[in-house]
Amino acid sequence: MRLNGKIPARTLRCSLVLCCAVSFVVSGYAQTIDETYKQALKEGGALNVYGTLTPDTAVKVLPVFEKRFPGVKTVNTGASSDKIVARAISEARGGRTIGDVFHMNLENIIQVHEQGLVLEKLPPEAEVFANHLKGTYWVATRFNTLVAAWNTQLVSKADEPKNFEDFADPKWKGKLLAEPRDAEILIALAEQKYKNADAAIALFKKIAANSVEFHSGHPQLVELLMAGQGSACLTCYTHHLLPRMQKGAPLNYLRNL
Repeated sequence: MRLNGKIPARTLRCSLVLCCAVSFVVSGYAQTIDETYKQALKEGGALNVYGTLTPDTAVKVLPVFEKRFPGVKTVNTGASSDKIVARAISEARGGRTIGDVFHMNLENIIQVHEQGLVLEKLPPEAEVFANHLKGTYWVATRFNTLVAAWNTQLVSKADEPKNFEDFADPKWKGKLLAEPRDAEILIALAEQKYKNADAAIALFKKIAANSVEFHSGHPQLVELLMAGQGSACLTCYTHHLLPRMQKGAPLNYLRNL
């Protein structure tokens, strides 16, 4: 969706502690969403979405967008954040800008911003957001909750963790799974629970001594947990766990850090 060769609006998603965020960047000046939509209709075509939307999420979210903005077709190019960044940068260096909308994690949104692919502009609609839910080029859109979870067939009731600190116990050695990019857990412990970065880092070093097994991709992580690849997951998403638990999967999770 472009105007005079320029993209009128882009969005980027970032994770901030346990918050996912999106930024709207308008080319040259701030327009409302409806103003951008009216201009985009003159051009027609599609809205190219570069992001980390899972197929299940995409089939629910994108049709809502198309209903809200008739005449604009969405084309979803789903991939991991690192692949989206690499693709966007590669295309930009080749003189092309294909992605109209970007949906990524915090570390990746910074990478794209550093490459000059977004402007520090927000649409007027962002004014209603609280300051902690927006930056100079992003606005929060949803919350993802990272939790520690375990396979109840592999962890007895007596051995279930009571808090995150329990994973420092040597009994968990070789039994822990995690996503390597989930720095949000460390940030949450440092800033919210301990109010001290050194204390959080010290705990993570103890947990790391238990030989945590890392896998990229949260959908894969919960599947591996269910399959018994590990007894517990340090960084699972609740929206991956709950539907499976409702269907009887042998899973449980910590309700607090």
